[in-house]
Amino acid sequence: MPKIIEDVENRILCAARQRLLGGDLSSFSARGIAEDCGIAVGTIYNYYRDKESIMAAVMAQDWQAELTKAGERIDAVPSIEEGVRCLYEAMRSFSRVYESVWASYPTGEGFGSLFRTRHRQLLSQIEAQLSALYARFGPVPEKGQRILLSELILAASQHPEVGPEDLISCIRGGVGSRTL
Repeated sequence: MPKIIEDVENRILCAARQRLLGGDLSSFSARGIAEDCGIAVGTIYNYYRDKESIMAAVMAQDWQAELTKAGERIDAVPSIEEGVRCLYEAMRSFSRVYESVWASYPTGEGFGSLFRTRHRQLLSQIEAQLSALYARFGPVPEKGQRILLSELILAASQHPEVGPEDLISCIRGGVGSRTL
């Protein structure tokens, strides 16, 4: 009779998160995660096709949690600017957690396709938050403008030297306004 393991997928993700955020990516493997969980490596492959899909699941889970928190804060903000600040802070917080992972991850074959897919998904989620925010405070910009603003928030969050005030100033038209 097969051994029944409680909450296997959650255990896999918890062990994967510890390895992923614990430092060196060379320790991130299905075999190592299986050992941490006390399960057979084949059990992991019942849930995930490879270590990249495990990484993606961990990051997606963390991003969803961050996006949910941001959404709750955005529901209570008094202005569009404060809502944009919430989105920026959510992206920045998430980015800080995974900076070392992204910096050390090899960009081999298939990475570009995976990156583009995740990037589009992320932009879509940010854009949905912006749509809801703008719907509360004024006219909703065209989709193209919302996507550009989403890209701006995402890009700003990746640079520690760019703060929320820089982002909000840019949105208001403060960047280069005297020279353009």
